Amino acid sequence: MLRHAATLFALLRLGSGHAIGASHPHPRAVEGIQGVAIPNGFSHCFFYDDFSQPAGSQPSPSRWAFDLGHGYPGGPENWGTGEVQSYTSDPRNVAVTDRGTLKITPLRGADGTWTSSRIETTERWDIGCRKGDRMRIEARIRLGDDPATKQLGMWPAFWALGSEFRGDYSNWPGVGEIDILESINGENKLWNVVHCGFAPGGPCNEPSGLSHIDQDFRRGVWHTIAWEVDRRHWPLAEDEKQEESMSWFVDGKKQWTLKQSAVKNDTAWEALAGGKKMLLLNVAVGGGFPDAVAGIKTPTNETVGGQGASMEVDYVAAYIKLL
Repeated sequence: MLRHAATLFALLRLGSGHAIGASHPHPRAVEGIQGVAIPNGFSHCFFYDDFSQPAGSQPSPSRWAFDLGHGYPGGPENWGTGEVQSYTSDPRNVAVTDRGTLKITPLRGADGTWTSSRIETTERWDIGCRKGDRMRIEARIRLGDDPATKQLGMWPAFWALGSEFRGDYSNWPGVGEIDILESINGENKLWNVVHCGFAPGGPCNEPSGLSHIDQDFRRGVWHTIAWEVDRRHWPLAEDEKQEESMSWFVDGKKQWTLKQSAVKNDTAWEALAGGKKMLLLNVAVGGGFPDAVAGIKTPTNETVGGQGASMEVDYVAAYIKLL
């Protein structure tokens, strides 16, 4: 989602909730979150928010911080991607619904300018996966299903970014970025992407990143979207080589697996697989990615925004399997 160089390079890659277990350099010390169903293969729930606050309220400030305006203070303009909206904390852009979900809604003003929202988990909830462990980050999400002609430039995303990026906005892509869900221009497609190393080029082929596209992603319905990293160790035959990997899932179906050998750089892989990360939810408007895919400058005069371009989130969770 970050892609500092996106505007310089034409991208061609096509409840109140429960929260108890804060981030810790040794996840074993975390007792986990009680009362949350844990997926098979995992032992602890490390982060959970089901947005069960009263309707109209904003996400919990103990878990989420707002990113505001057109960029981080001292960071690149337009969030480094060329997106045109101003992020706000206005309830019209982001609020808990009467269904107990969180909805982010991009809006076009009478003067043609755009607003939307972007939130990131606070430092307390930074999470990483140690060697020997396994981690899963998951959310249940529904994207607006207005026709694509009305969604040119819409760019919803659920992603994880190396937490070392906070306060040092020059260290991307080295901090590592995992795009768990990206979808642009109202297309029935979902992009899974990683960014790492350095740009341009590098082990993750920046600025495009290493990516996979789900060509049949339905909008307007709920999907469980997940990313897992597996750093476990197990006995192997003498002629086998053990390898770490990460995988992306939609509704329990594996969409893509990226192995350590594909990155070919141990430092970059460690940033992706093991580095502490914050989680982000946002709907951007315009930018290098939707422009490149659409082949025109977005948004257009036909881009509507509103409910049909929103991203609704039922819950966000992080689970871990300890040694």
